Amino acid sequence: MATKKVAIACQGGGTHAAFTWGVLRTILTTKTRWDADPQGGETFDIVAVSGTSAGALCALATWYGLVPNTADPACGTVEKAIERLDFLWTTFAAANPVEAAHNQLVGTLLGWKSQGMPLPEANPYAACGKLALSSLAMMGARPQYLGFAELLRDLCPNFDAIDWPALAKADIRILAGAIEVLSGNFEVFDSDKTLEQMGLRPDGRAISQYDITRWRMRRAISLDGVAASGTLPEVLPAQVIPDMVFPTCTPGRTVTRNGFYWDGLYSRNPPVRDLLDGQTKDEKPDEIWIVRINPQEFQPASPNIGLEDIRDRENDLAGNLSLNQELDGIMTINHWIERYGDGHPPLDSRKIVAVRTIKMTRDTAWGLKHTSKFNRSPDYFASLREEGRTVTERWLADWRRLGADFPRYPYDARYPEPA
Repeated sequence: MATKKVAIACQGGGTHAAFTWGVLRTILTTKTRWDADPQGGETFDIVAVSGTSAGALCALATWYGLVPNTADPACGTVEKAIERLDFLWTTFAAANPVEAAHNQLVGTLLGWKSQGMPLPEANPYAACGKLALSSLAMMGARPQYLGFAELLRDLCPNFDAIDWPALAKADIRILAGAIEVLSGNFEVFDSDKTLEQMGLRPDGRAISQYDITRWRMRRAISLDGVAASGTLPEVLPAQVIPDMVFPTCTPGRTVTRNGFYWDGLYSRNPPVRDLLDGQTKDEKPDEIWIVRINPQEFQPASPNIGLEDIRDRENDLAGNLSLNQELDGIMTINHWIERYGDGHPPLDSRKIVAVRTIKMTRDTAWGLKHTSKFNRSPDYFASLREEGRTVTERWLADWRRLGADFPRYPYDARYPEPA
């Protein structure tokens, strides 16, 4: 049966991305089952994962497990990817009494603030914030709970032993989106860039990113880059990555300085357009599956919405703005190919790519709040993971059963009208 090449793009959305944990876990377990029965119907290969913020953490866990590693023979398997996803979310959760108390306190304060109670604004650069983190650590909060650096090092303990030559042959890609604060560049940390710098993959781009400033940059994948993707500026200081090269206003001239990075929500949520930058049709995926956390549509329970509801909706819209722009670009190319064919430039290296959406049920998506994106309760994570599992099991069954008739973006990003 046919095997589709699939790229999976994971939206950020704070701890709401525990839904993505369930989605990716189900995709991986389903692939294992389908691969064991080649005659059962159409199946898929995962050729790339991309993500922003918590979606980037999910993408990293999946990719690290799937790629070969010279220090860990268990890597390069679906089973390892599932194990790393489980490790990520169980480690990121509030796992001891100190962390549980802190999580409950944060939720209470955010709830009071959403009701209009005047509370002091948090400043991640203030001495009191650093003192609070030190106090939590002294009381027993784990380093993996308090910071991305420790969490990602434990998630990918043998990152430096990734077998890049074997990865070049396996051709499984990761992209993590972030924004560089000073330049305003939309940046992606890209495993293909790493392969290019190692001479293991050619860079077929005709334009050097340092010769023409387009406010987009590709960097080699790194744990710091993935941490940058999740650095929410209201909570954490900007992620500093030293010795980054930037173009200047003089063509051909660059400057090297520290890069200062914020959450990819402010750039691309998640990166999609780079998934299609292969030079030939065969290098491009057949389908892109979007794991959407921020609902595109929303209908409030009452027309008299409050300030917190407005902020919730602003957050949804900001999270979808760049994604929809990138997806509309893909839809435009698809339309041109359908209308004019792909026999002549510039469409001769393009192909129709199906974009599909995996999303929460309407009641769940519309019932979540911006404040709950900070909830790190294990039970809360488990409920969203379970939603991801049930939604994706049904989604994959329909994908295989309906084939070309299975709904596509933008129609599948919508919710049915409420009764």
